[in-house]
Parts: sequence; structure tokens; C-alpha cells
Amino acid sequence: MVKQVEQADVVINNELLSNDFNICEAGFEKCRPTKPVEYIPIDYWVIHYCIDGEGYFSLTNSPNEHIRAGDIFMIPAHCGNKYYPKPNNPWTYRWIGLSGDKVGELLKKCNLSTNDYVIHDAYDSNIDKMFENVYQSFKENNLFSSLESIFFLLNKLSSKENLPDELGTKENLLLQITNYIKQHYSENISVEEIAEIHNIDRSYLFKLFQRYKKITPSHYIQNLKLQKSCSLLRKSSLSVTDISYECGFTSPSYFSKFFMANIGMTPLKYRNKFIISINN
Repeated sequence: MVKQVEQADVVINNELLSNDFNICEAGFEKCRPTKPVEYIPIDYWVIHYCIDGEGYFSLTNSPNEHIRAGDIFMIPAHCGNKYYPKPNNPWTYRWIGLSGDKVGELLKKCNLSTNDYVIHDAYDSNIDKMFENVYQSFKENNLFSSLESIFFLLNKLSSKENLPDELGTKENLLLQITNYIKQHYSENISVEEIAEIHNIDRSYLFKLFQRYKKITPSHYIQNLKLQKSCSLLRKSSLSVTDISYECGFTSPSYFSKFFMANIGMTPLKYRNKFIISINN
């Protein structure tokens, strides 16, 4: 007797582990050809991973996306959607449902949002295994193990090397630029240098940051320097002079003026707020 291969399964768990982040369902389906169906909005996010075959997916008022094996697509919470398999090559996919106040914010770090809801050509056997691990752990009611697996998956999706290589897209270009700034801002790099290194002009760099970060490139760099200097003042034993150079400022005096203008006190006074004096 030939063992029948399971075509679909879904596991649902209403036990709430956290208001911020929770797995509410996990499953898989080997689809048969069906007609297009539009689904009503739901109050949680669903991430799909196409294992093989093909299909089509869209959100309300968004163009149809052709989904192939290795593609990831996400249904955001409270969004109408439509998806269906390609008739002559129906897809098989896994999915994970996520609920909570922080889910949308975390998925944005993986480049998944209402504006970017598909990651093409993301095929990786590890990603498939991570989806499967979430499902298996969830099915066995091992909720902590399923959470561990989903965070491994999100970490994989958020890493730069696993994003699709779509050179020329504005989002991917900005990602390259911000990664470069995070690595080199302590070297006192200028906006002109950043634009030149990435083969774009200064005005285009400005437009990219204004559109996606709502801030100028200069302010983005200054904020990074300010965050690092505050952290070093709180946690390190470096002198104020050493911290100024460590954070890419041209001189300690300029650092002190910059810090005073943004924090409202001198670096030394800021540091002293976090020091408990011990009387012998």
C-alpha cells in the first residue's frame, strides 16, 4: 500500500506568550489549481515561503506579483489580499502567522512591509528548514522552541547577504550606504565622499535619505556619532578627548560644542550623571 503524502496542515494556538510578539499559526500546503480568490483583511501578519511551483499574489490596489520557488511573500495585518497557484504548475508553500504590537516593526527590519511585501530569489535550504522547524515546534506545543526558530528566520532575512541582489533599486542602494556609514562614520567621512564612493551625486543622496529616513545624510551621521558618544560616556573609562576622536569629531572642543547643542550639557556633566560617588 502506498502511503499518501499529506497535502496540507495548519496548527493554531491561542495561548498568548507576549503582547509584543506571538506566533498564532503555522502550516504548509501543496496546492491544487484554483481560481483567484480575494481574501478579507486579518488582524495578524502572515509570511509565506514558496517551496516549489508558481503562483500569483497581490495586496489590495497593488500589482500582481509572480511568485516562484524560493520567493517569500507577506500579508500585512489589516490588508486585503489575493493569491492563487499557477494552474499548470501549482505552488507548495509554508506559512507562519504572527501577531503582536511589535511584529510590523520587526518585519520592516527584514524588508517586509506594505510597500515591500515580496522578496524574490531568496532560495536557501536553511530558510526552508527554519520554516519547517517553526511548524514542527508549534505542532508539538513547544512554543519557546518555535519562537527561537522564528527569530533565527528573521535574523536570516534581515542580514544583507540574504537580500535579493537588485542593484539599482533605491531601497537596496540606501541599505548599502547606511551600512557603509555605520562602519566608517568614526573616520570623519563627509557626505561628498559617501556620494562619490557609491557613484551618485550629492543631491540624489539627499533625496534618498529624505524619502526613506526623513532626515538629511549629515544629520544621520551626526545622530550615529551622538549615540556612540553617549554610550561611551556612560559605559567606558575613556577620556572625553579620546571619545571625541573615537566618534569621528575633528577636535575635543568641537565635540563639546556639538554635545552641548544637542544634549544641553557638557560631555563631562553628562558622564557624571551616571557615576555614583563612593565616600571612604
